[in-house]
Amino acid sequence: MLGPLTAPAVALLQRISMPVKMLVMAAVVVLPLLAVAWLLALDHWRDAQQAREARAGLQAARALLVLGERLQTWRDLTDYALNSGNDALKQRREAARAPLRQALAEADSALAGHPHWNVEGAWLPLRQAIDKSAAAGDDNPPVQHADTTQHLARLHRLIGLVADFSQLELDADPVVSHQARMALSVLPAVREVSSMLRGRGPAQLAHPDAMTDSVILSNVVRLAGTTDQITALLPALQERLDALQRRGETVPPQWGAFRSSTDELIRATDAHLRTAAMTIDAADYFKLADAAVAAQTALMNELLQRAEARLTARSTQREVMIGAIAAVCAVVLLLLAYGMAAFYRATVGGLTHLNQAIDRAAEGDLTGDAVLPGRDEMADMSQRLRNMLAHLSELVADVRSAAAVLGHVGLQLVEDSQQLAERTQSQAASLEQTTSNVRQVADTVQANAAGADDIRRLTAQLNAETERANELMQHTVGGLGSLQATSQRMTEIIGTIDGIAFQTNILALNAAVEAARAGEAGRGFAVVASEVRRLAQRSQEAANEVRQLIDESAQRVQVTVSEIHTVSEAMAALVRGIRDIAARIGEMAEASRQQSTALAEVVAAVGDLDKVTYENSAMVERTTHRANRLMQRTHELDEAVRHMKLRQGTADEAYQLVKKAVAHIQAVGYERAKEDFQNTHGPFVDRDLYIFVLDRAGTYHVMGLDRNKVGTRVHDAPGIDAERFMEDAWHRADQGGGWIEYNIINPVTGQVRAKSSYVEPLSQDLLIGCGAYRSALTATPGSASVD
Repeated sequence: MLGPLTAPAVALLQRISMPVKMLVMAAVVVLPLLAVAWLLALDHWRDAQQAREARAGLQAARALLVLGERLQTWRDLTDYALNSGNDALKQRREAARAPLRQALAEADSALAGHPHWNVEGAWLPLRQAIDKSAAAGDDNPPVQHADTTQHLARLHRLIGLVADFSQLELDADPVVSHQARMALSVLPAVREVSSMLRGRGPAQLAHPDAMTDSVILSNVVRLAGTTDQITALLPALQERLDALQRRGETVPPQWGAFRSSTDELIRATDAHLRTAAMTIDAADYFKLADAAVAAQTALMNELLQRAEARLTARSTQREVMIGAIAAVCAVVLLLLAYGMAAFYRATVGGLTHLNQAIDRAAEGDLTGDAVLPGRDEMADMSQRLRNMLAHLSELVADVRSAAAVLGHVGLQLVEDSQQLAERTQSQAASLEQTTSNVRQVADTVQANAAGADDIRRLTAQLNAETERANELMQHTVGGLGSLQATSQRMTEIIGTIDGIAFQTNILALNAAVEAARAGEAGRGFAVVASEVRRLAQRSQEAANEVRQLIDESAQRVQVTVSEIHTVSEAMAALVRGIRDIAARIGEMAEASRQQSTALAEVVAAVGDLDKVTYENSAMVERTTHRANRLMQRTHELDEAVRHMKLRQGTADEAYQLVKKAVAHIQAVGYERAKEDFQNTHGPFVDRDLYIFVLDRAGTYHVMGLDRNKVGTRVHDAPGIDAERFMEDAWHRADQGGGWIEYNIINPVTGQVRAKSSYVEPLSQDLLIGCGAYRSALTATPGSASVD
């Protein structure tokens, strides 16, 4: 029942060698193990990365808290000193400028190393404002106090942003989370209230009219009311402390001093300021508040130190766990390799003996003995092989006898086949050339036939257009004849009008004569006759002008008609010529079509002959294709063993080591990382892989394999073209990183070896790299960039 199911796997196993089978079985065990180890290591690495990020946020927040404490001291001294006029306090205020600027620079440096927090928009304006406040003089204390208080509020919000972006208050360790919230959220609020009491309280107490001015008394009582904020925050601190104790943390030593000094400040404020009694000295109250602020600051620092210690320990622990996972994987792989080696020797030994017997049989010696000791499958196989060789010897004897007879015939057949192949190849070449020529002629004739058809269609269209143009021309000539007849008719009408005007003029003249004869009675009729005569003369003159115009138009029409007749005759001749051309082009197209058909039949016939030659050539192509597939199979076999651990480093491992080194520099700093790189037993020296750091002059700043070479130059190394190496290395580094290849003498073996090194820039003047040895380059010794 299992036969059909296992048939594909059995067929596959029968096609691969024993070492590959063993590697496959090892991969079934190793790959899940490596996957689990990778997931565990990745989880520990992420936790370590989170711890490092939280520690960086804690350090930045501590720098901002120190800045806040210095800024509070500056504000309180400004308020107290400038309102009281005490010269000693003014000197103390001037002395506080330098620590404030120092704390500002330290905070700027702490935030500059972490641009991914995106706090520049909040920090840079605040830094400028604080720097401006630190340079302020003695004028307008209330404005300075208000500005500084606003700066402190913005600074506390910035601390919250840093804690948020670094995930400090949301750390996976609840102890760190509680400590961070106490030191960064609650205690800064308590210290701000205490600082306000330290500055405003003594300033009000030291005022000369403190006991009589109602405004001052009201401000003092309002200021004393801010202790309620401290009282409200103390239970939250106590709850956090209790939570830490429940998780095994001890009470911080500074907690007692913090509670005693803070409670003392609250009691003094309630007793002397809230009641407006004003019975405490300003200097004493300042010292009391200053002690409370100092105790609060000390508690903050202690909590932050404890949190930082836990984060550092956690990061180190995770790195140790990653190393332990890698070590366990290495041990398991070694044990597996040992088991595979033992199984290989136990199994392949018998197979080697059998293979030797088979090889001797393949060489023609069928008398060999292949019996193996034991009773396992291998011994049974050897006995069967012995029997097979005996029967094969008998069979080969018969075959050799028949082969002697067939050999001669086969030799002749081979010679004939070779001659036929040569003639066929020659014929195929000639036929291919003939086919190509005939096909070109057929294509040319077909193209000519197609062109003739196109010309015939175009000529037919041109003939049709010419016929229509001739018809339009005839119609135009007919219209012009009607226009000429109309002009003649108008001339006749004008002649009639001219005759009527002449007769009217004669009648008007006769009427004037008769009116003259009538005397006085015909005077009016004479006037009318005179007007009629003038109208007749004017009509005659107009008729003469119209006659002249009509005569001119008639002449022009006559000329136009003559010209159009000439054009019409030319158009008719053109139509006859185009009709004749169309007929002849049609005859040419028909002849070309017949030639194309005949040549197509010739091409088809020649193509049938060429098909056989094509099939013969396709056989060579199939053989080449199969050879290519064989190469692909070989490549797949090579890929199957790439997961094996090698004795020397490889280029991909060198690349990963450089990336790891750059990350280590970012985590611990360059100076600390240099020592780790040069530790031959550390994580940055792996077999023949090591980290090196060079400057632009070629001087080694780090040489992981040999600390004594630090300070030497690349030019001192034998077997390397130093100038070419430095040019290529810095060319790749200036582009952001890349590979270079060069020849160098291996310091361990003393042989000239090639190296492929990956380099990256560390700064404008330093680069970091790691290289893997290969076989020596066959090109000119030196180095070469690899794109």
